[in-house]
Amino acid sequence: MASVGFLPPSENLTWLMMNSNNRYYAILYTTLMVADFHSNVHTFSMLEKDILLIINPNASKGRGRKSAKLIQGIFKERGRQCTVAYTKGAGHASILAKKGVQYEYKVIIAAGGDGTVNEVLNGIMSSGGSANVTMGIIPIGRGNDFAWCAGIPQTLEDAIDLIIKGESRPVDVGICKGTDHPNGMYFLNGTGFGFEPMVNFRAMEYTKLNGTLSYIAAFFYVLRHFPKPYHLSVSIDDGEEFTIDTQQFSVLNGKRMGASFVLGPRASINDGLFDIFYANRPFRARRDLIIAVLEFFRGAHIKDKDRFTYLRVRRVRISSDTPSVIAHSDGELFTKNGRSFFVEILPGALKLIYGKEK
Repeated sequence: MASVGFLPPSENLTWLMMNSNNRYYAILYTTLMVADFHSNVHTFSMLEKDILLIINPNASKGRGRKSAKLIQGIFKERGRQCTVAYTKGAGHASILAKKGVQYEYKVIIAAGGDGTVNEVLNGIMSSGGSANVTMGIIPIGRGNDFAWCAGIPQTLEDAIDLIIKGESRPVDVGICKGTDHPNGMYFLNGTGFGFEPMVNFRAMEYTKLNGTLSYIAAFFYVLRHFPKPYHLSVSIDDGEEFTIDTQQFSVLNGKRMGASFVLGPRASINDGLFDIFYANRPFRARRDLIIAVLEFFRGAHIKDKDRFTYLRVRRVRISSDTPSVIAHSDGELFTKNGRSFFVEILPGALKLIYGKEK
């Protein structure tokens, strides 16, 4: 019950509600609600549902809990009520976000990296009430790629000021469907197949490295374990069809992946289109892969038409001749043994507070 004491008294019932999947908390929550109702004091339904902050207490190398107190204090100084909900493990942020929509919070903030942002997004989108809530982001994670793309400040106070002062605007949301996710997994920044997720998942294992350094270390690891190409059949916008042998295929809504790789230099988060790129042929030698990565840093691959193809589409179908494709959405695991995928953009599907796009 220590977490209840962390919140201001007026928000204790809110915390209990958000954690009411636990039987003890559910009983206590119900008891308090009944007592509150009969005493004609503040029932939960009468509390103002202003801001719900969803944060991983282990984010920012274990400083998430301290950050939560600081964030809540800044909001209070600026006259806003902020309820804190800590995540307890993978997928929990989605559950909390879905409950936040159901209990009619005005703003739901994801405080963390791209993984936390993705989970909160999926909770909001799967709630059926995304039109009634605004999402905010406070970037305190490893890569913070989407926050960078969306012009969201990297410091706590500046990110909070943007949320308080900024107006929500619609942004596009992607959805990727496959065997492991038949109902789809939503994403804001992008989804990738092959080399890109291999580097990303390896970087996540380096607990003592952060940001660009973790991805560089992961790249050299993947370089030593050279990936084999996939044989892919691709259909674009239910029209053009082609086959390729490639180790890299990316579907992008935002510009940057992996803390430094500008994979979609022409991408926009509100134009109703994906930017996709893929390697035209397999990387046969490590030297080829190193040259490609150096181009990714600068976004120069879109000019290298010999090695890469860069297109703008609304939807894409991808299938492999073997169930061995590794894929991610916003850096989160989609599958390690996929065979077929359908990726589609949902124009303006989310209200987000963000700054000037990069």
